[in-house]
Amino acid sequence: MYKMLVLDLDGTLLNDEKNIPEENVEAINKLYEDFGVIPVIATAKPLEVAKFIARQGGEAFGKYIISTNGAILWKAGSKETVSRSLSKEQITRLVEVCEANGLEYEFMTTKCEVADYKYSYRRTIDPMYDNMGVPFNYQTNMREYILGQADPIPLFAVNGTEEELKDAMKDLQTIQGLQISDLCIRTTPEKDPEGNLKTLGYVDIMREGVTKASAIEMLANDLRIDKKEIIAVGDGGNDKEMLEAVGLKVAMKNAKPSLKEIADVITQVDNNEGRSRKICKCII
Repeated sequence: MYKMLVLDLDGTLLNDEKNIPEENVEAINKLYEDFGVIPVIATAKPLEVAKFIARQGGEAFGKYIISTNGAILWKAGSKETVSRSLSKEQITRLVEVCEANGLEYEFMTTKCEVADYKYSYRRTIDPMYDNMGVPFNYQTNMREYILGQADPIPLFAVNGTEEELKDAMKDLQTIQGLQISDLCIRTTPEKDPEGNLKTLGYVDIMREGVTKASAIEMLANDLRIDKKEIIAVGDGGNDKEMLEAVGLKVAMKNAKPSLKEIADVITQVDNNEGRSRKICKCII
């Protein structure tokens, strides 16, 4: 019945150590090998990071990847990669709004995440880049870096408390041609310079019309798969459009309430418990 399984990464396929539990690797590979269900990663992370994670899952995971929330659609063996990026004018205006509101921001290229060096303390508790063996890209002058940036910037993320982001939204919405995600909550707690833990949210910002759902639609059209034959699994605000666009909507146990409200299925376990072969029985 189903031909494609689309999986978010943080809070969904990955555990909090930023690895794919072995039970999930086995189950998803079984779906692919025995039933032809194609696994597709759909993430806000840069393409090169998503490729690294896909290699953990084996051959099946590396055929198709949706990165930077749908701005990039990559197909193994293809010379062309669909890329829909923000303009320099939009990026410059986003930086102005963030600085005016005192908000932290970062952005993605195809290769990595780029953030202000003064927020480097955040990454000491996020093992993703340690797992990859590459450094996070920190800059001491973000404006200067953006102006000299040759690589396209498909995604811009704004971080803050829920109240701060709501206040800034009025200014963000004055910028033309943007797609702004629902509020997401970080899967790893934040530490301030004094070592105090706090929970921050963020919104992902792409070019207008760019979502995980739009990339899923492009890929499904290429593979001649109907949306009713697609399963999507997610946990955050940037997964909403993805779930709304497919035949079977699955929200994680640890998903935000608004995602659970639109889901057909809510998992009985969270991203750290693994879904084992139960996922096969559910889908088949």
